[in-house]
Amino acid sequence: MHERFQKLHAIPVRLSRFVFRNPNLSWPFFPNLSKMPFKRYVEIGRVALVNYGKDHGKLVVIVDVVDQNRALVDAPDMVRSQMNFKRLTLTDIKIDINRVPKKKTLIDAMEKADVKNKWENSSWGRKLIVQKRRASLDDFGRFKLMLAKIKKAGIVRQELAKLKKEISA
Repeated sequence: MHERFQKLHAIPVRLSRFVFRNPNLSWPFFPNLSKMPFKRYVEIGRVALVNYGKDHGKLVVIVDVVDQNRALVDAPDMVRSQMNFKRLTLTDIKIDINRVPKKKTLIDAMEKADVKNKWENSSWGRKLIVQKRRASLDDFGRFKLMLAKIKKAGIVRQELAKLKKEISA
């Protein structure tokens, strides 16, 4: 019993119920846990997307970590400010800067790393651009979009019918 108790305390809390219900399992339970599950870390130079507040939708760069809940962020078109990590979503983009750089240095580093272009070419960035474009459509624009979708579906259906006919023949 004592040995099982030690194993319980050596594993993460989330798995403790699992272990307690299955005392015959040996450690490690999951061999793939040796690899790091995260690829995006809070670090100086990490580009993040603001997901809440007045700067919603802006790309910012983490220039300093204040504490475990907040970071100092900056972008070319905003004033440097503290922001809670809950308001930030980390991206895969990282630029090479020193801690708390001057505004001009930050802008030059962002241009050198081509952050804007990388963001616009990423699937996440393209998806947000499409969402903004769709949100800005008026009623007639939505109507034209609906007609285009119907037309596209008809063409796809015809081509699929041709391919099915060729296969069966």
